[in-house]
Amino acid sequence: MPKKLLAGDRLIVALDYTQAKPALDMARSLRGAVRTLKIGSILFTACGPDIVNRVRRMGFDVMLDLKFYDIPSTVELSVRAATGLGVSLLTVHATGEKMMLSAAVAGAREEARRLKVPSPKILAVTVLTSADPAKGKGLDKLVLELAGRAAQSGCDGVVCSAQEAPLLRKHFGKRLMLVCPGIRPANAEAQDQRRITTPAQALALGADKLVVGRPITAAADPANAARSILNDMEARTHVKER
Repeated sequence: MPKKLLAGDRLIVALDYTQAKPALDMARSLRGAVRTLKIGSILFTACGPDIVNRVRRMGFDVMLDLKFYDIPSTVELSVRAATGLGVSLLTVHATGEKMMLSAAVAGAREEARRLKVPSPKILAVTVLTSADPAKGKGLDKLVLELAGRAAQSGCDGVVCSAQEAPLLRKHFGKRLMLVCPGIRPANAEAQDQRRITTPAQALALGADKLVVGRPITAAADPANAARSILNDMEARTHVKER
């Protein structure tokens, strides 16, 4: 029987900082609450691979969100380097051709075998949650097309808005892990996100993991903000189990 995922296993907190110290301070405050922290282009560009190593030494899993997009050989080598850093999740752009996505998958698996380490899950980014939801069915069609390309290429999951989760579940079942940013607590500001949901809504729609940044990291009390989101997620999980 599959192990039940707790809310702390399903919440990923984005460390979007330009310096190591505030990122590491935030990580310390979240110890014991969440399992995975996201390092994206801001923090990685500012601090390099060392920040991944430092966060992992603190006991966290790392989602490396660099959205690799290039010719297949370049993406494969980039993914191999990321695998060597011990990241658990990493992102590529689903708009890359199948050859590029397949190269990413092969690079991760082959490098993991060579190093005798777990292979990171490859997540293909579909459409950013800042995209205009008014595009409606055209947007749904694009997300479905990109997710299909990811599945055919062997990717483990996709990054998408939770609003598209029901559509993807209908077509792919549990084949793809759905990792959903654009999560905002009820009554929170959307900021530059457009296709948003609350944590409970995202889980109800079929999301596997939720990515949350500023609602936690910009809060006056980040640890309390994280606990509030985790409580919302736990409540939804308990409702689904009844």
